[in-house]
Amino acid sequence: MTLNENNYASSYLSFGQRQAGVSLVFSPEEQKFFYNAYCVEAKLLKELFSVEYEFLEDALETINQEFGQWELVEFEAKKKTCGDCAAKR
Repeated sequence: MTLNENNYASSYLSFGQRQAGVSLVFSPEEQKFFYNAYCVEAKLLKELFSVEYEFLEDALETINQEFGQWELVEFEAKKKTCGDCAAKR
């Protein structure tokens, strides 16, 4: 499975400790958003690849061509804490 316009914000591609995906970034100089196609070494928090695109389709195409054979993983949902417990209210 690959990233697409329906899952890019909630999923990423994974291989070992590496994570590839598409994120939305804002450029204050240009006063607009761009799509960042990225790959990072998650354990070291080191960026290995990063390219900004004006259009989502271009960012998705780049990520899927380069890393499309990796496993598609959803970002973890927010874990509930004691502060979320109904019994505490």
